[in-house]
Amino acid sequence: MKRLVARMTAVGFVVMFVVASVGLSAQAAETQLAKQGTYSGHSGWNFTGNMLEIEKGHQVYDGHEDGTFFNDAGSGFLHLTAITCTDTGELINGVFKDNGYCVVTDKDGDKAFLVWKCKGGPRCEGDFQWTSGTGKYTGLTGNTTFYGSPTVPNKLGSGYAVYKGEWKLP
Repeated sequence: MKRLVARMTAVGFVVMFVVASVGLSAQAAETQLAKQGTYSGHSGWNFTGNMLEIEKGHQVYDGHEDGTFFNDAGSGFLHLTAITCTDTGELINGVFKDNGYCVVTDKDGDKAFLVWKCKGGPRCEGDFQWTSGTGKYTGLTGNTTFYGSPTVPNKLGSGYAVYKGEWKLP
C-alpha cells in the first residue's frame, strides 16, 4: 500500500509539473511579440515645462510629457505602457507646431523609441516613426499618424492623443 501511495504521489508531482510547464509555455507564448502588426490606441498625458510669450498671440515652449498608452484592443502591442516625450514648439494665434522624441517603456522595462511632429490647432495632427528600442523592441520600425490636444484648448497642461499605425521588427 505504501508503494502505491508513493507511486501515486510521484505521478501526481509529474502531472502537476507537466501542467505547470504547459501553463508557463502558454503564458510565454502570449507575451511573445509578433514580428509586425497594426494598432490603434490612445493616451492621456501631462505637460511639464516652460512657456515664454514672445508677443501677443505668440508663445514658445519646451518641456516633457508623461502619460500612459492604452491599446484599443485592450492588450497587445505596447498596451499599458509608460510614455515620456520631449516637447518643443510654438503656439501662434491658437495654432500649434510641435516636435520631439519619446521613450515608451513596458512592464518588463523594455523600451521603444520614436520621433514625432505635429501642427494645427486646437488639435495638433501629425505623425511619428518608430526608430528602434531595447529588449523585445530592438530594431523596431514603423509609422503612426496621430492627433493630440490639450484638455483645455490653447493651454498647455494635461491632454490626450489618439494613434493609428503599423510596426515591424527585424
